[in-house]
Amino acid sequence: MTNFPTNKPHISYSEVRTWKECSWRHKLQQIDKIDTFEVSPFLDYGTIVHEACEHFLKTRELDLEKMAASIRQAWEKRGYDSDEYINKQKLIAEAKGNKPWPHNYVDSWVEWATNAISDLPAFMDKAFPGWEYVAAEQELYEAIPNDDLKFKGFIDGIIKTPTPRGGWRGWIIDWKTAPKWGWHANKKRDVLVTSQLALYKNYWVRKYNVNPKDIHCGFVLLKRDAPPGQTCELVKVSVGPKAAAKADKLVANMISSVRRGLFFKNRDSCKYCEFLDTKHCP
Repeated sequence: MTNFPTNKPHISYSEVRTWKECSWRHKLQQIDKIDTFEVSPFLDYGTIVHEACEHFLKTRELDLEKMAASIRQAWEKRGYDSDEYINKQKLIAEAKGNKPWPHNYVDSWVEWATNAISDLPAFMDKAFPGWEYVAAEQELYEAIPNDDLKFKGFIDGIIKTPTPRGGWRGWIIDWKTAPKWGWHANKKRDVLVTSQLALYKNYWVRKYNVNPKDIHCGFVLLKRDAPPGQTCELVKVSVGPKAAAKADKLVANMISSVRRGLFFKNRDSCKYCEFLDTKHCP
């Protein structure tokens, strides 16, 4: 067992991202084990849509009824449309000085999911002509170079497409639910965002001894409240040698910093932090 301060033998991309955004928040979550997790419609919606995407990738079939039923069951179980939940979210937002988001009832979420998943087959055929399924939710649990820790992750989808010369090109894709406008340009270029796919590619090509030049990466955005036919977007991520090296260095820096006990508060990352104005981060 490793002696890493989190008492875990592995790290993940989400953990690295939390550390980069605010190493103090990472300490509270991963070392002090302060659990502030709360369910939310966005999380449940994302999980259910991901499951629908995985089902399509494996079978090329759509199960819209099952997806809609799962959303309605989750909303009923969590009480997302109850006055109590709606008022609670309003108070939380106002306490942090934020404007409350308009509430969307379950029928809207079902409609958004149905539109996005219905658009998926045509989108995939256009974005990835001749695509074939390779894997879905593929687990990574790989040795980190020059360390005894492992890198843990799950790749949403791996497909391959034919090349003009009769070969194949691999694609590592990650499903992301997004607002109706998708992602702004700065998010598409954000190294911390794109590092997710860079790390997945790094560890996957090492695991299977694949030429990195043969593997491409991209996020597939599934937009809420977008018109039918405009719900899916491919955000390509270029992971060349420099980007790959930067992603590995990000992991190495995170591990080194945590081992040295360096935890700093990033005041630019406070707005939506669950620890804001609590005893853990006054």
